[in-house]
Amino acid sequence: MESISAVALDLLRNRTIQRPRSNDPARVRKWIEKRLHARRRRRQPAPSAIDLHRAIEAGLSGKSIPTLLAALEITKEDFSDILGRTRKTLNELLQREHLSRTDSDLIYRIARALIHAASTFEDVDYAVQWLKEPNEALGGVQPLSLLATVEGDEVVHAELGAIEHGLPA
Repeated sequence: MESISAVALDLLRNRTIQRPRSNDPARVRKWIEKRLHARRRRRQPAPSAIDLHRAIEAGLSGKSIPTLLAALEITKEDFSDILGRTRKTLNELLQREHLSRTDSDLIYRIARALIHAASTFEDVDYAVQWLKEPNEALGGVQPLSLLATVEGDEVVHAELGAIEHGLPA
């Protein structure tokens, strides 16, 4: 899970994806696949949980949101619903240099679920599909919609863990 967290944070920091083309879903998904493969192969040291906490607490950039929108291929309206914010507020968040701790945490949870699903299924396209479709094991709701709360986030990651280990849901 450590490498998943590191890749999720890297995705949001968007250091290696060129910003002008980061709204290309294929480019973002290819980046995710390459990063996961590189982390598995090299066993790079992952940031500690405290380092991740500090990065989230300091506030992620609003510029990380379009990368996530592209990776998930969802509209601003759908993303606004997930965040529990209006479209106008989402547009304001996009302009912020540092998001609030709460907004940063939720955006990080969404990115981490995406990376965990991509790692589990070894297919970013299928991972995105899995996150967006209602899931019987999760009470018939979309995994993405559960990420707004800590409990929902835990349920999604528990389900991904069960899938990884071949356990019944």
